[in-house]
Amino acid sequence: MSRRTPTLRALAALVALLAPAGAFAGGALETVNITGDRPSPIAGHLLADVIGIRWDSRCLPVRYQMNSTLDPVPVPPTLGAPFLTLAQAQATFERSFASWNQIPTSFIDLRMAATTVANPGLRGFDMKNELTFRTAANFTAIASSPSTSFIRDVTLVAGDDIDGDGDSDVSAAITTCQDADGDGDHEFPPGFYPAGTILDNDVQFNTKANGLRFTVDDAAIDNVVNSVDLEGVATHEFGHSFGLAHSYINQTSAGDGTGASMFPFIDTGDPPAELSQRSLHPDDIAWASNFYQEGSASSGPGALQHGDVRFRSRYGFIAGELDHGQLGQPVAGGHLAATDLLRGAVVSGGYSGTTRLSFNPANGGLFFLPTVADSILDGRYSIPVPFGLYSVAAQAVDGQPAAAGNISFTCQIGGFFGQQAFNDDLYGFHEADVERYPGFGKPILALPGTTRGGIDVVTNRTVNINNFGTQDFVGFTGAPAGRYYAVQIPAAQFTAATAGNPNAIVPSMLFATGIADASQSPRYAEATLTRGTVTGTTATIDLANPLARRTGFLGRDNDFSPFHFVAPGLMGHKIRQGIADGTIENLFLVLRVPTTTPFPGFNGLPPLIGLDGGVATNDVPILGRSFISDDGGATFTQNATFNFRFSLVVSEPPTP
Repeated sequence: MSRRTPTLRALAALVALLAPAGAFAGGALETVNITGDRPSPIAGHLLADVIGIRWDSRCLPVRYQMNSTLDPVPVPPTLGAPFLTLAQAQATFERSFASWNQIPTSFIDLRMAATTVANPGLRGFDMKNELTFRTAANFTAIASSPSTSFIRDVTLVAGDDIDGDGDSDVSAAITTCQDADGDGDHEFPPGFYPAGTILDNDVQFNTKANGLRFTVDDAAIDNVVNSVDLEGVATHEFGHSFGLAHSYINQTSAGDGTGASMFPFIDTGDPPAELSQRSLHPDDIAWASNFYQEGSASSGPGALQHGDVRFRSRYGFIAGELDHGQLGQPVAGGHLAATDLLRGAVVSGGYSGTTRLSFNPANGGLFFLPTVADSILDGRYSIPVPFGLYSVAAQAVDGQPAAAGNISFTCQIGGFFGQQAFNDDLYGFHEADVERYPGFGKPILALPGTTRGGIDVVTNRTVNINNFGTQDFVGFTGAPAGRYYAVQIPAAQFTAATAGNPNAIVPSMLFATGIADASQSPRYAEATLTRGTVTGTTATIDLANPLARRTGFLGRDNDFSPFHFVAPGLMGHKIRQGIADGTIENLFLVLRVPTTTPFPGFNGLPPLIGLDGGVATNDVPILGRSFISDDGGATFTQNATFNFRFSLVVSEPPTP
């Protein structure tokens, strides 16, 4: 006798309740676990632990069928190319599967089934793993990979009807997931399955929204933004298919502006960026390996076979906790990134926090719990890394370069409680909420097969002196070589921000930066802190005698780029002394565009800065403290349209 097992949930639907985007490596794609039916502080609800999703090893390889109902042929005439055939699409998907399957330290196994499925409807939970170019009319993303998974621990018995279609989905005749009865869908073997076990995954590619077309060969990749490389997109989506969340890594090093394949956005106007999505980043590889560890079992998919490499022989972990120094709370959803100090490259990242939500059994809805104590159990994190010497930096998931809603429930919980508001913070020699040298990190040696624990980061309590509001634009794409951007901070504003503290330190300044081509890292001719005067709409800025300067300043793609001062205490003293003796009327934060052309990148545009145009509700008005010079710094003219997003960071002195 078949029975319904009402203990599952489509992940896409869950995410939609808390996030503006659809289904979403740096960590796990998340669902919830309501095993135990524990009461929530919200009446009538249950506590729901936030957990990651995985395929059970009994269901590997995961087999996908192509939906043959509609060929992916809709192509606007203005884009030129005729169409993709299903054969071309299938060959492309095979290559994307291979990118993940060939990781030597991971046993994940995604394959194309020999059969197709003629599904006249849209993707859905039907115990078929479907690849389709059919999407709803209101679907606006390039692609998505929604999964359905259990939200409580389940013991399946023969005859269980998991998807409620009247057909048994559990067969005692099998020991691995397969089509046991020949009806085109897969069945599970009986047994125990923990919450988070994936039951069904579909991947949908959009050919309707915004005149989108997919291309499959290198020659067709161009800078037309509505033309998208199918292999790069598929590689990203298949990472979601087996449980990877979005990564926060969008820039690897000074010489490599590309990031993880699992970063949530793709620059379709930059061909090198599109191509880079096909190749897995070390972050993608580390997390696929961590979730499906080679050598973790004596038999089955996790057992070592020819060509495999034991996970523990190549990877160890950097682990610790992230705490918010200003709030005195463990942080949910802060990003921790490990940078290889010898190569200067970001290798892997992860998110902090063990979290919970509130589940309404009446309608399956998810809600935030009322307090931090209810919601956030700890700020723990763990990052898989190969052997190496690393620095670890904490970063708020605050919308730049991606929002909490693009990542996970855990990041959204941290954002709900105001935790995604702190400056980037390196793990240092004297970790505390107030540090003497917050911009200097302590090296961390990571060894395979071991966990380097206790790498606890406390975000610094700082005050950012800002003369801007939210970021509304980036610019300026027409900037000439050698242009200077400058932001004025009057002496009185500095004094007010430090509350007259005679020992306040000045650890850094921040520049909101970006790039037109995502494959590039934004590099500026110089970044400078200096002094100057203002007369009407012009400024005279002393570039010859700076308080601090760095040539070849490396920015970040769509984020604040920190310039850490070598001696924060001395910098604070110099500024206060200059204000007191009248030699500092204004401080100026100055950033200069490279002095030679062509600018790097496919489109040849200059590195950009973040702009507040005052278009958001209750935004900061145009303050007139932003200036531009195109004559080598001889004359700075006030920009009356934007506030440039440059900050000076101040802090109380550390305890002796």
